[in-house]
This record gives sequence, structure tokens and C-alpha cells, in this order.
Amino acid sequence: MHCYNKYIKTIERLEFTITNACTGKCRHCSQGDLPGNKKIDEDKAVEALKDIASCYNVKSVMTFGGEALLYPEIVCAIHKKASEYNIPNRQLITNGCFSKNEERIVEVAKKLNDSGVNDILLSVDCFHAEFLPLKLVYCFARALCENYGGRLRLQPTWVKDKSDDNIYNTRTKECLAFFDELHIERNDGDSMFPSGNAVKYLSEYFDKKPLNMNFKCGDELYTTRLDMVNELAVDCTGDVFACSFPIGNIMDSSILEIIREYNPYKNMYTKALLERGISGMIRVAKNNGVAIDVSDYYSPCEVCRAISGATGKN
Repeated sequence: MHCYNKYIKTIERLEFTITNACTGKCRHCSQGDLPGNKKIDEDKAVEALKDIASCYNVKSVMTFGGEALLYPEIVCAIHKKASEYNIPNRQLITNGCFSKNEERIVEVAKKLNDSGVNDILLSVDCFHAEFLPLKLVYCFARALCENYGGRLRLQPTWVKDKSDDNIYNTRTKECLAFFDELHIERNDGDSMFPSGNAVKYLSEYFDKKPLNMNFKCGDELYTTRLDMVNELAVDCTGDVFACSFPIGNIMDSSILEIIREYNPYKNMYTKALLERGISGMIRVAKNNGVAIDVSDYYSPCEVCRAISGATGKN
């Protein structure tokens, strides 16, 4: 199977948002308030993975949410296909709180093992614990320890960074200690990102710096030029993203058709971003009736998401 696009020569990573529904309403969540009533189409997601794995040397597949394990059968179907195509890294991010039934919890742990998931990041911190009973998360963690052979790590989110002395980090360390007797590997975790609920409820912990108005994707850490894409994300509605702007939908077209048609220079906003940076994209948005006050945002990526959401442009 052949698929060539000079703007997408390789795809090393593929991400699937299984659902925007979640069992928590965490104050640190970068997604903020979501409708919570969408789930990805299993058949279309598996087909998309199969098509991409047939054309590209994919190294990593990730599933997450919302809370992905509200639909564990979809998660397992995706990872089973990834395993069949020998994609080496098959990762799941979960808060571990998706059922109160211990038999169901054990069943899901076994399904994950059988599907080929080989890396599970279990989100544990004070923000999750505010809404999700640690005893239920512990029950899932224990079920994984007994029925799952892949890598399992506790994944906390820190305020500022792990070394910062604040009440949230202290409580997170207490939450992690709750799992000590299971001897689960601990990730260093990540730092709270200034977006969504985190800005709404915890803005005092962020330092708002003037945006770099010369910002271009690919110039900053963890960003990639939109004409040198090497990873794609599919959200629970079927929208496909190379970054903040959707480039197609797997419910309407095959993912290979979407890739073949992708041209970031045909979209006025991504064209401006590539050629003139974030300031150029903001001017184009303003000329098309979308006024962005940069003082409202903490990062260029937030600006892109805001413009994408306001315009709905593919």
C-alpha cells in the first residue's frame, strides 16, 4: 500500500483519544470542561491504524481520554491491531477509576494484557484523588500487578515541578505512598500545563510571560513544523490532527486519503503560521473576524487552539 505526501514523509507516532468522557473533573486538567458524550468509532480507528501501519514505520501508539477505560474494548482492539503490526510501543494513559466492580476491574486488566498493551501510565496525584477514590485506583493497580505483564508506572502531575514545596505536591506524594506496598515503578511525572481547568482554578501557580510573537512550529522544544509532520492524533469525533488544526475526519475519508490531501499551505492559518509565525496567523485571524488578545494565553499552542476552535477550519 502506497501513500506519499511530501509534508508527511514519516509517521512515527499515532495517538487516539478514545472518549472525551471522564470519571473525574480535575482542577489541573488541561482539557477543561468537555461535553463528555463522545467515543471513537472502533472499526474506523482500527482501520486507520491498520492503514498507517501498512505504509509507515510506526514506533508508538497511545490511547487516552477523557478516561479511555470507560471503553476498554475499544482500547484493546486498537492495541491488538498495533501488536499485530509489531508496533513496539503500545501505551495507555488512564486514571484507573472506571468501575466499582472488582470482577470487572480484574477482567479489564486481563484484557489489556491479552491485547498487547505494553506500557500503562496510571495517573496518581492529589488532583485525581479529589474525585477518584484511591481505593478503587489501588484495586486496579493490584489487578494489573497480578494479571498484566507489561510495564506499569505511576504518573503524577506536579505543580511547578516535583521539587517545589507547595500543598499540592505534598498531597501528591502522600497519594503515591498509598501504592508503596505494590512496588510499582514511579515516573518522574510532568508539570501542570497552563490550559483548561489549570488556568481556571490554579492560575496563581503560573508565571505569565509575554508570548514570543516570532514563534514558529519546529523552532521550539516539542514542536514540529506543519510541513514536516511525523505524528498524527485522532480524537473521539474522528477528527485527525497534525497539531491544533484538524486536517480531516476518519468518518468521512480514509486516513490515507486525508494524508494524501494534506497541504498546510492551503489553509490560510497554518500557511501564515509557517511563513510568518504566530504573529502572522493572529493577523490573518483578525482579518477574518477572529480577534485574539495574546495577554489571555500562556503559550503559542493555546493561541493556535483558540483560533482553530473559533474558525473550525480544516
